[in-house]
Amino acid sequence: MDTSYSCEDVCEAPAKPIGENGGDFEAVLVDGCLGFGVGVGNAALILVAALCASPGLVHGSVVAVSMALVAAVALRAGQLACDALQSGAGRRATLAVQTIASLAAMGALGFGLPLAAASLAGVGVVATAFLYGRFLERLARRALMLVFDLAFMYVGVMLLVLSQMGFWYAYAMLFVAVALCAALSLLFSRKPYRYSDLVGAEDSKRRSIKVKGNNHTLLMLGFMLGGSLLAFFLGYPPDVALVALGASVGLAGIFSLLLEQTDERTYKEALKKSPAFAAALLLLPLPAVPSEVQLGLVCLYTCFVSLNVIVLLNAVVETSRFDMISPVWLFGQEGSVFFAGIFAGGVLFSVGGLASEGSPSALYATCVTAAVVCAWMQIRVNYQIYPFEPVIETGLDDETRAHLEYEGQRKTLWQQKRAIACERYGLSPREREILQILLKGRDAKYITDTFYISQSTAKTHIYNIYRKFGIHSRQELLDFIEDIEVPADEEASGGLSEQVSASSAL
Repeated sequence: MDTSYSCEDVCEAPAKPIGENGGDFEAVLVDGCLGFGVGVGNAALILVAALCASPGLVHGSVVAVSMALVAAVALRAGQLACDALQSGAGRRATLAVQTIASLAAMGALGFGLPLAAASLAGVGVVATAFLYGRFLERLARRALMLVFDLAFMYVGVMLLVLSQMGFWYAYAMLFVAVALCAALSLLFSRKPYRYSDLVGAEDSKRRSIKVKGNNHTLLMLGFMLGGSLLAFFLGYPPDVALVALGASVGLAGIFSLLLEQTDERTYKEALKKSPAFAAALLLLPLPAVPSEVQLGLVCLYTCFVSLNVIVLLNAVVETSRFDMISPVWLFGQEGSVFFAGIFAGGVLFSVGGLASEGSPSALYATCVTAAVVCAWMQIRVNYQIYPFEPVIETGLDDETRAHLEYEGQRKTLWQQKRAIACERYGLSPREREILQILLKGRDAKYITDTFYISQSTAKTHIYNIYRKFGIHSRQELLDFIEDIEVPADEEASGGLSEQVSASSAL
């Protein structure tokens, strides 16, 4: 399989995003919301059903952390087998694994094997992500947000409904949902969607952003999500815990949908900077308040963490699209870290919850430990110092400004040189956007505000451009572009007009 990446792939106008117009409504609804969203939601519902079917809290805790561990391992394995999974045979194998794992999970649940059911559900959710990855990265921004919002709302509503039904009635309802998703996935695999060219593992690794703050974010949110297990250790019947968690997750989807109508950057920035504060505010009072208040605090905590997870999922898919990274490779890398966080959080909160039955102080120790861990990771998220930060200059001297004020023919030649540089050094679409902004004299802060990304991510993009060009400062960037030689025939005839247009569009 040829997964090489060429200049022509970069300059070719991308296919129109799915969901930008009303004609794509069916694709977004059927394949996005029902196929992917309900498929992922079903895995979460199988996990909760397995928890409720477990003979005790100890067994239930093992079930929960086992699913996280299986998913993390499966994601990492998928990343290693990225090229194989993206081939035609690989996609067919992924579809088969998703269908078999989901149906087998329901079979294990019916035969009273909750550990096997949860583990198979973990494999199923990973296969679903890999199967729909390229479709998700083709979705328009608003359509992608809608898919994740509705997935969380689906889980919330189903938890509320299933908690009021007997086991076999709930089982039958969930089995129908799983079978429906299997059928939709089969139909989806046969649809002729126009995807971007395949990106191999080597190219994906080369283009990936290696910022420690990203891993800290994934670990922190996964770790915090594991804290939702506390709802099962507060002494309430399982159906009450299900109602509480269902309301929390469903409201998170609704709140996300509403917040997207406001200033998107403001609320996302607020969410990014407040997880550790929210963990301390909602977890530390738990041992000192009545059980009713404890459940309410856990619900608020779960809702807040779910909101952050929705933002995180959107960000991972956006990264795959803009940096031209294989979704299989990126989902494997980022998802394995996230589920490792869920595993760690699940272990801590399960041990603390079990120990609190005999020693109330154990719950306090667990909450304090969780708050400290979240605070430590939050510091890394907010104040991650990029190792090459000194090369990112914020000011502009007179000579630089002079370079940026050229007009007329000089501007056209400058665009041609920029297009040649983008082609020659393999800049990703997002790096092309940022290069254009840098050449206008903007800094990392402007890039952060424009693309709704963290400052460390913006600086990483800038550093990647500098690294590819072999330069270390803004002035060297300008000199580098200035020194690009344009072939005489292209300079005279505008032979790079198509490339320039594509670069400008980016």
